[in-house]
Amino acid sequence: MRITSESLPSRQVALTIEVEPERVEQAMRRVARRFSERYEIPGFRRGRAPYEVVLRTFGREAIFEEAVELLSQEVYREALDQLGLDPYGPGRLEQIQPEPLTFRVIVPLKPEVRLGDYRSLRVPYEPPQPTEEAVQEVLERLRRDNAIIEPLSEGTAEPGMMVTVALRARDAEGKTLLEDEFSFVLGQEAPPLPGLEERIVGMALNETRSFDLPWPGDPSRTLQVEATLTGLARYLLPDLDDALAQTVGDFETLEDLKAKIREDLAVHLRRQYDAEYAERALKALAEQAEVEFPPQMLEEEIDDLIEDLENTLRRRGQDLESYLKERNQTPEALREELRPQAEQRIRRGLILYQLAQEEGLSVPEEELEEEAGAVRQRLQVSEEAWQRLRPTVMSSLRSRLLLSRALERLVAIARGEAVSPVMAEASPAPEPEAEEAVPSSVEPSDPM
Repeated sequence: MRITSESLPSRQVALTIEVEPERVEQAMRRVARRFSERYEIPGFRRGRAPYEVVLRTFGREAIFEEAVELLSQEVYREALDQLGLDPYGPGRLEQIQPEPLTFRVIVPLKPEVRLGDYRSLRVPYEPPQPTEEAVQEVLERLRRDNAIIEPLSEGTAEPGMMVTVALRARDAEGKTLLEDEFSFVLGQEAPPLPGLEERIVGMALNETRSFDLPWPGDPSRTLQVEATLTGLARYLLPDLDDALAQTVGDFETLEDLKAKIREDLAVHLRRQYDAEYAERALKALAEQAEVEFPPQMLEEEIDDLIEDLENTLRRRGQDLESYLKERNQTPEALREELRPQAEQRIRRGLILYQLAQEEGLSVPEEELEEEAGAVRQRLQVSEEAWQRLRPTVMSSLRSRLLLSRALERLVAIARGEAVSPVMAEASPAPEPEAEEAVPSSVEPSDPM
């Protein structure tokens, strides 16, 4: 057997495998023996018909085709062993030449990731502090939450009053698009339809008015609206003082309340900033990293995205076929639309997985078991069902937790706070909120 290899782009290699005529003949004889054992041949007991008789009975071409199928699996495995190749997935048989019997196979290789000098990566870390404007917004919301509402039995709608309006909105064809009752404070809260406030001001209690309003999001179209003022109330905001602070919580003074608001806003801003910071750190690492993966991996990731989409549609009572029809889109066009997203997910997942390897990160079994227990509790399945699900759940959890740890380590590196991998592993930090896509499995599949 003679093997030549040719490196191709995107982590692929082309193998040309030429098989000796003697081995082809031996394979044909093995196939002929199987035929004679499987089928009745006149004049011979099963398994006893001579080779030449089997060839005449079934045709040399049929025997040769079976032998080629048999040899394709054998020589492919042998070629992988001889060249020391560890494929990502099944090879693709691209061409067969009968004389001499030669196979050309495209082999997808496992992804390759080079992170570069990732430990020198730095991203400025400057979490924002809450502004006084933000504190005031919270205080105003608390005032509104504690407003005194005094219903009125008569009067007209004026800015600052709380109104309740029964609305009916129709399109140009008379089809009812909205029919409901809404309450809001004139001049302080957004009305259910743009432009409604101006029409409500001056209305008397129980008065009905009809008018046209622009279609939300499309001013070229109009809505025919009928509005009835069904409720009217004074809306009195409490003063911004110590009494308000004592009303909304365990605070002595307004300054105590403000201090707590600033503290809570700072925590919220920090949490939001940390998620954005992790994203920026990962983007910075991705820009310097070199990542190569086979096309097969990308197609599998697209398959996963489509499956996620189908599950989402199913929960909404829809299906993929109807979804594509609504968008006037073909399945092929959908795959192309998802391709950039799939490629980004693969790159990010592989980068984090490589970082975890280089930093020596792992997931403690007790943490994994704790997470698995939480999943089982949420699923509420029987012991038998759980045993079937457990291997898949554990694999998914292990990948997710590992990549979360890798992202956290990346954040520490980017901030210049990373300790040595051994010390960090001895005292792991909590799992970050940002969750990354788990890369597709890189375990080899059956050849060809």
